[in-house]
Amino acid sequence: MVNIGSNKFENVAFPLAFENRYFMLEPSAGEDVWTVFTVQDGKPVIEILKNNPQENSISKSETNPTGIITVSDPKTGAFLYKLRPGNKNSSIFGRINGEETEIKITDREILIGTNKFQSNLVSGFAVGIIVDSNGGIGMGAGLPPELQSLFRT
Repeated sequence: MVNIGSNKFENVAFPLAFENRYFMLEPSAGEDVWTVFTVQDGKPVIEILKNNPQENSISKSETNPTGIITVSDPKTGAFLYKLRPGNKNSSIFGRINGEETEIKITDREILIGTNKFQSNLVSGFAVGIIVDSNGGIGMGAGLPPELQSLFRT
């Protein structure tokens, strides 16, 4: 089980999915430890592994001196998302409806735009909270087939 804010994710492989990126949080007493997967051409791709950028063909990840990981398109340089790991206080920045939006994770809640998630229990779903590029938000979702075989909840 992973606690994010006051939310509990029990038997949930990915507490958060945002624009076809699947964010896994490992329990840790210190800094939040994130791993991010996506899918390209029917194959899983790891973009960030335990807060460390990974080389791959579909994205370029870089960490700045303050620890913010920026992921961009390697061909165009276009911004895809940013991840700022913290100590139970992380942020993910991405685009919703073309606008850069912050998903803020604190010790009390998960904030996505004006939506606040507090004291929820999500159990037995592959994905806890899912956010699409149009701003649609859902709780309790499945994984694409390419990731299903890697992760059993």
